[in-house]
Amino acid sequence: MKRSFFLLLLTGAVHLCHSQATEVPITLIDATSWVANGSPFTITGSVSFYEGALLSPQECHKQPFRVENFPELWPEKNGKRLETGTYLIRVLLPTTHDSTLAVSIPEVYNSYQLYAYGKLIAQNGITGKTKQETKPQWLPQTVSFKVENDTLSLVLQIANFYHAKSGIKKPIFLGSVNQLEHRKTISKNYNLVETLMLLITGLFFLVLSFINSKKGAPFYFAMLCITWAIRSVFSNNYLFATYYPDFSWVATVRIEYITLYFTMIWAILTIANLFQNETNLIIKYSLVMVNFVFVAFSIFTDPRNFTEGLNIYLIVSGLLLFYVGYIVIHAWVNERTGSGLLTLSIILGLIIFSYDIFVYEGFSTYEPVIFGIGYIFIFMLIAWALAMQLNLIKSKQTPTNSLTYEDLYKKED
Repeated sequence: MKRSFFLLLLTGAVHLCHSQATEVPITLIDATSWVANGSPFTITGSVSFYEGALLSPQECHKQPFRVENFPELWPEKNGKRLETGTYLIRVLLPTTHDSTLAVSIPEVYNSYQLYAYGKLIAQNGITGKTKQETKPQWLPQTVSFKVENDTLSLVLQIANFYHAKSGIKKPIFLGSVNQLEHRKTISKNYNLVETLMLLITGLFFLVLSFINSKKGAPFYFAMLCITWAIRSVFSNNYLFATYYPDFSWVATVRIEYITLYFTMIWAILTIANLFQNETNLIIKYSLVMVNFVFVAFSIFTDPRNFTEGLNIYLIVSGLLLFYVGYIVIHAWVNERTGSGLLTLSIILGLIIFSYDIFVYEGFSTYEPVIFGIGYIFIFMLIAWALAMQLNLIKSKQTPTNSLTYEDLYKKED
């Protein structure tokens, strides 16, 4: 009798523990040491994840889950991509905080709904269980909510049927409303300054290239500036979506990828024209043609296919960066007169572009100040050098140490 009673008691305890484990989230992100008026708190850590389900806040406490790191891109399983999922994120807030807080949500692959304390506060597109029910959108947002207790409960539904990546690779930031709005404004302003300066510079050199009737470095550099200016509002912050939120997501992704490949094309042609003696024509045009193939692939296939192709393109971009580095080092070794300024800009360009790739792959967080100042400085260095070659700016160097206009165009492409 005692043994039966003991087994019954043990069974009940196990059942109770199992019930609590499946109904009550055991994950908790500790933000008690965070100061609300300081830097934004980065929401990262262990959270509850409900694979293959789009759950409301009420449903989350009734379904089994597994503990996963947040944020993360969802890996494929047996060659199949995960298309839907729900995160339950609980954050233990400090004892002193504002009655109203805000969260900054990055782009998500590629539609979501976010709830705070059981209430819908933000969404991108439409989350659905099928491709027909889902509408993709990328619009980074900053939204506020009322704090109801010291444990912030966030539920994030994600659905993706259009992109090669699934999940969320960038963290959500928590902070005061003014703090996150200020951060958003700074990012937006840097993005606008970068875009406008590149457009103005590009148009200036485009006019110069036609006046001089030359299809060389000034023309290629002009197209490089204009292409990158377009790309800057269709990537990272997706500034274009801020002004035109209903603009087609598919068109946005096509422009983002196509401008990347055209940037490479113009960069190759610009560098090859500046350092013609160090450039192999076969390698030069081979790299150009490969990029045109990726452009065509991005135009004529659906986003799920051509975004998958970016993994292959990373190999191509690695070869391209290696070849550009070879040209620059070779030109430096050969002591090409006046090549110092151009070489510096190219080296900085390689560094910033590599950082851009790391951000896209999720290895680093996006910092608008680095991108804004970095790219502006690089393009202005090249513009300054080209202006010197066109005698728009007089060089302080002696004629024997100056790179002349004839040096730039002594060999036809």
